[in-house]
Amino acid sequence: MMTPPKDRVEIVLMSDQPHPLHLWIQTTAELARRLDYNKEKSVRILGGAVILLLAAFFLSPGSTIILLLLGLIVIFPLTLVGMVGFFKES
Repeated sequence: MMTPPKDRVEIVLMSDQPHPLHLWIQTTAELARRLDYNKEKSVRILGGAVILLLAAFFLSPGSTIILLLLGLIVIFPLTLVGMVGFFKES
């Protein structure tokens, strides 16, 4: 597991729970911030993302799959070089 950089945008889901999930992306010092979301807000964010994904699959499945694959093509190399990542507190 790699350690997150000092300057990052960090999103903490389920911040009021014992084991929150931290999503982060490297950025400049001016843009660095931390966003904490409690359980209710985290569930609303994740639920909204699932609803949007299902609606996209229903309306245009082919282009949705292509967009997801393009996202994977961008995100995967960024995780390899340590510019994007996640960790869960234990």
